[in-house]
Amino acid sequence: MDRAELERSWATTAKHLNAARNQLPKVLAPGAEGATVSGFEECLRDNELELALDELEDLGLTNAPPPEFWRQLVLAAENMGLSERAGDFERRMAKA
Repeated sequence: MDRAELERSWATTAKHLNAARNQLPKVLAPGAEGATVSGFEECLRDNELELALDELEDLGLTNAPPPEFWRQLVLAAENMGLSERAGDFERRMAKA
């Protein structure tokens, strides 16, 4: 994968992560593992996309987001080649 393809992939992942973030309630409880929106934003800014995914997952576990949140995490995980994580998110989406 050349640099341009890699950057497009990163942008696609970031788009899905931001779409998931937008599904969270305006007032959030911190994640069980201490995740915060500012932590997510910092990871995203530093292009630490899997860490950003981790932050959102933790926030999702404590804030009961709609199924669309989990769907966006599925898409982000699939784009990053994290098929096991995508499966986990699909199961959460089915329960939401």
